[in-house]
Amino acid sequence: MRNSRRPLNVANLHGIGLALGLAAATSWLATTSGCAAGDEQIADVDSGAPVEPEPQGSFSEAGAEAAGFPYSDECTEETKQIYVLAADKGLYRFYPETLKFVLVGMVGCPTTSSTFSMAVDRRGTAWVEFQDGRLFIVDTRDARCLPTAFPPGRKGFETFGMGYALNAPDSTEETLFVAGDALAALDTNTFAFDVKGSLSFSRNELTSIGADLYGFSPFSGAITGYDKTTGAPKVTYRTTALGERVAFAFTQWAGDFWIFTGENTSTVTRYTPATDTSTVAVQNAGILIVGAGTSTCAPTTPVK
Repeated sequence: MRNSRRPLNVANLHGIGLALGLAAATSWLATTSGCAAGDEQIADVDSGAPVEPEPQGSFSEAGAEAAGFPYSDECTEETKQIYVLAADKGLYRFYPETLKFVLVGMVGCPTTSSTFSMAVDRRGTAWVEFQDGRLFIVDTRDARCLPTAFPPGRKGFETFGMGYALNAPDSTEETLFVAGDALAALDTNTFAFDVKGSLSFSRNELTSIGADLYGFSPFSGAITGYDKTTGAPKVTYRTTALGERVAFAFTQWAGDFWIFTGENTSTVTRYTPATDTSTVAVQNAGILIVGAGTSTCAPTTPVK
């Protein structure tokens, strides 16, 4: 998620701790890559009624609860969908069953920088990282934004992909993982990095299926399952979503991986690990997606 881009719409975010309850996605811009066949399909984008919110206070000053979000309960229905973040800072809810994007609102964070990556927690709050390295929290109900006290500029993690994963298969507790020059866990209370180890591929965006952490790299089109304690690869899948300089985002839903790649507008590729197949679900999303995320509440097995 960097380089030349055309203002379009899309969104992707990840979770937050403290009073808050994942690939994620991150982006670079340039040539798009695609997958399996099919006639060109332009996504159904519902623009809704975007509202540019005025930032209020600071996460370090008031906290998320004082700001009126996130949801009071974990795993509401809204937290079980995919969220995507567009190059023009539009936040969308994406419905994989209908392939429809619905605009939540315009993310009005107090920065002139461009969006970079996103992760969503179990209470529906998104961490959104910008290219200047700053982190903000965004309410996935209305796109309201607050700054955090995160100090940007850590060596090796100037920018990073990110995603949540459950701490254990039957747990409801989760950890935010980030991928820069290495894999690390980020404590969203203290903003301390716990570096786990180096990664097999560069420019990873992260997501999870339950407690299993995965990364996607557009250079190789590879999805890699990582050991969360060491960063060592456990499994690797090859997709047809390739591109050296594309905006990209990555997340999971219902056990499939959803990959968003493009230069001016995104192609949506669905990768099914059970059958090792890549399929172009949406040839032209009508928006350029630079971040994507689902919470760990999202389904991890096929929805009937």
